[in-house]
Amino acid sequence: MAKKKKEVCPYCGKSFAYLSRHKCKIKEHVEGPLEEKSYVERRIERIEEKKKKFNRTLKKDEKLILDIINREKDILFTRLLELSKKRRNELENILDILVLQSKIKMTRELIDASWTKHIFALEEIDVKVNELKINKNNKDFIWNMFSRQPCFICPFRDKCNDTNLDNFNPQHCEWLTEWINITSNGEKYKINFDDIEARLKDI
Repeated sequence: MAKKKKEVCPYCGKSFAYLSRHKCKIKEHVEGPLEEKSYVERRIERIEEKKKKFNRTLKKDEKLILDIINREKDILFTRLLELSKKRRNELENILDILVLQSKIKMTRELIDASWTKHIFALEEIDVKVNELKINKNNKDFIWNMFSRQPCFICPFRDKCNDTNLDNFNPQHCEWLTEWINITSNGEKYKINFDDIEARLKDI
């Protein structure tokens, strides 16, 4: 019976009777371990970790930083570093959590020829929402439901775009501006586009 020929590992150069059983350290170093996670798996893990950070309650040191920001209203990173007495990396991680949870706003600004982070407190706005009673038997109930927003019934919708220099432009539409001013005061907006069209034809 012929003796089985030994196989040579292409990574370490050693010979083995059964190469498939050989766990080459050099191969693992070059190719990485077999159980290494794929890019998609690592991405999913990062997303799940972010979700946990987004939903969890703030820790003591995070609340402390948030209190400083809320007190100062807006503050530069270097100043916050001084007040908090935190390490740079630690403070950056805390700010990431606060931004992720929409507790603060943060921008990068060029100050004294160097980039720095500018942190802003977000003021809580107390919005009062009144219940709106809609009569669906009224043919105009959709328009009423959206506070009589003129764009819904505007006959100039096809002409309206943000490149126009005339009134048919949402950025300087006199009817849209009028609607915002009137409804913000709690009043009912009324408009008669038939009259407007008739006046425009006479011009």
